[in-house]
Amino acid sequence: MRRIIVLTGNGKGKTTSAIGAAVRALGRNFKVYFYQFLKSKDAEYGEHLFFKKHKDLNIIKFGLGCRKDFKYTDKDKKAAVDGLKKIDAELTKNKKAKTLCILDEISYPMIWKWFPIEDVTKLITKHSKVNFILTGRDMPKELIDLADTVSSVTEVKHAYQQGCKAEQGVEF
Repeated sequence: MRRIIVLTGNGKGKTTSAIGAAVRALGRNFKVYFYQFLKSKDAEYGEHLFFKKHKDLNIIKFGLGCRKDFKYTDKDKKAAVDGLKKIDAELTKNKKAKTLCILDEISYPMIWKWFPIEDVTKLITKHSKVNFILTGRDMPKELIDLADTVSSVTEVKHAYQQGCKAEQGVEF
């Protein structure tokens, strides 16, 4: 039976948890699709460097980069919308029985009305044999209701609040 998992909340660790699930799935010979909606196509995060070596993982970044000011452009929106269509096409081509699809930071494009929540629920419903993990803050209620498992990551304290910059190998 397939699973739909939502990782949401304001704390650090949603993407990291999804990466752990990808590692677990790869260990069990799953095909893994890891789609990132806000990560820059040009930036190489530690997980990208590691996963380049694995043939059963498809990691694709649709974003043009995270922005601290959240001032995104029409190019960002187009990248996300086009990305959602590409995901559907890739999953449709996939014939592997054991599949995990991670939609990292998927909540933001829906919150910002780049594409409707229904587009994501239709994608999940259409691919009824694919396991999904959706990450992002403020996940829409419709996706929380659709999920089998929902975890909320709560921030208690964060190094950024103390003036610490992101540390390579720890945060990215």
